[in-house]
Amino acid sequence: MNLNQSTIRTALFSACLGLTAQAAPFMAVGDNAELFVTAAGTIQSDDNIFLNSANQKSDTIYSFTPGVDLVFGKGSQTTGNVFYKEEIRRYGSDTNQNTQLANVGVNSAFSNGVTKADFNASYAQVAQNDNNINPVGSIVHRNLTDLAGKTEFTLTEKSTIGVGLTYDRTDYGPVTYTDSSIWTIPVDVYFKSNPKLDWSLGYRYRNTSLSGAALDSTDNTLNIGARGEFTPKLTGQVRFGYTRRSFNGGGSQDLLSFDSDLKFLFTEKTDARIYFSNDFGSSGFGDSTKQLTLGFSVNNKLTEQWYANWGLSYQNFEYPTRTDHYLQGQAAVTYVYNAVLNFGASYTYRNNDSTVASAKFTNNVFSIGANVRY
Repeated sequence: MNLNQSTIRTALFSACLGLTAQAAPFMAVGDNAELFVTAAGTIQSDDNIFLNSANQKSDTIYSFTPGVDLVFGKGSQTTGNVFYKEEIRRYGSDTNQNTQLANVGVNSAFSNGVTKADFNASYAQVAQNDNNINPVGSIVHRNLTDLAGKTEFTLTEKSTIGVGLTYDRTDYGPVTYTDSSIWTIPVDVYFKSNPKLDWSLGYRYRNTSLSGAALDSTDNTLNIGARGEFTPKLTGQVRFGYTRRSFNGGGSQDLLSFDSDLKFLFTEKTDARIYFSNDFGSSGFGDSTKQLTLGFSVNNKLTEQWYANWGLSYQNFEYPTRTDHYLQGQAAVTYVYNAVLNFGASYTYRNNDSTVASAKFTNNVFSIGANVRY
């Protein structure tokens, strides 16, 4: 059954209103749930809206994003939120790209001191080209469905086990692209080295199903790692492992894989996030890829009302027929007027250097906007 975007948008909005209505009596009685009305407005100046290598098209983009956010479980073992928002995007010159994009989701966490569990689900309509998808004269629309759950519980006094399940689906609007469905099951056993640091031993199973004639694949990964406080200022998690990708049509590829997400505290007002990974992926055309990512971002609290953040990331994409070196940098500043209203401005730079000339591009985006949460 095919559903158009208007039908999907109406169903999602009705579901969100239904959740809100059901929660209203609970909010009035328990006073541990709050409903917020949100809105965001931005103006962007984009010098290459299609991310093309030649005949670049610049435009001014206006967007308004109203929404609602229901936060529940304050003070209880189960906390979370349910949200819905809809971006109304309008282009100053290329009005053929005008669109409306829905985004709905739920996040929840449970902890009783012995067992921890997290669950999140989201559905988002996206209209944004990238280094993998940049056709001439159009912006590719796709729908992203994401489900994820994980739980961790105690095995012994010094060991715990974590088990997860994630599902990621990408549905493209144009039939020229390859839809994907990815199931992932990670299992990690943690051994306490000291009160603030755990060693880990893990296994990850991942199955990728692709539409059309593209080859489905199965990934098996073994890894070792650590998480917690490495130094008084450095915290997070790292894993190093070995991944084998087996294709349903025969054949396999091997990769030394790794991933990390670390936080370094420079001062009480300045911290940095450091991340790196090496893994298999799948392109929008159904190709199996290898993706290396290195990046960092810095957050700084300048005053009680002014905040700044900036970051830089590098990605190396190995396709069957080409290699891309993708660089992205961003700098942003935010002024918090009060608990309800804040203003922001940002600059984003993108550069894709590829062994295929038609895939090369540069992009500069300036943005200013305001956010309301009441």
